[in-house]
Amino acid sequence: MEFQRAPLRFGEIVRPSSWSTPMNASVEFLVSASSRTLFGLRTCDLGWNAALALAEGLISLRGNRTTLAFVDERTALRQVVDALYRDQLSRRLLLPGGNGILGRLANALRAKPARVRFSASTFVPALLTFLEKGCRIGIASEDTARTAALRSHFARHAPWHDIVTINADDDIVQRCDLIIVDAANPAAERRMERRLSSVPAGLVVMAGSGLSGFIEDAPVRVGAKVPSMPAKASFA
Repeated sequence: MEFQRAPLRFGEIVRPSSWSTPMNASVEFLVSASSRTLFGLRTCDLGWNAALALAEGLISLRGNRTTLAFVDERTALRQVVDALYRDQLSRRLLLPGGNGILGRLANALRAKPARVRFSASTFVPALLTFLEKGCRIGIASEDTARTAALRSHFARHAPWHDIVTINADDDIVQRCDLIIVDAANPAAERRMERRLSSVPAGLVVMAGSGLSGFIEDAPVRVGAKVPSMPAKASFA
């Protein structure tokens, strides 16, 4: 059975027919060429097409995991006073995010404004739509209800992908092309990052709590029973 792709949500996201999956050198060049410093953090200043193509290229490099995150107001302020969090961010590929406040602050500091601001709520669904080839995508969280709800949402959004849930107490044995981490705070991110360290994956996207808008019902406590999903990661 063939599925109709979800419509693109951004008019500028168009894949030219001449594009192919970026190779190692192309990915490295794109990151280097677009790199700039924002609030002391190295970020990639890219348009939508380039950012999504970069993510696609990183997913294809399955043996070289990259963790992607977004620099917003909370991130920028927290890393100033939290050295552990700043070190954590320094090991990630960062995309500029936030709203007008962050842009005005950057202008006040005479920093070059980012051409596009990204967020988990816009980037994740756009990336799933952009990926033409079906991928195995893990939704990871410490909240089993949120994990199940997000899995259900994105399975409807991009049904050509194999989307599975990864919960905090799961013994994960399967490879994922892409892992999306839903976390309530930086501490939860660190815990999930440690849990996922042994899972083969090309790209891990730290979404924070930015995907909450896709969950219709209020989340229940961690460990609460939820209906069994038809697609779930296999455990040893």
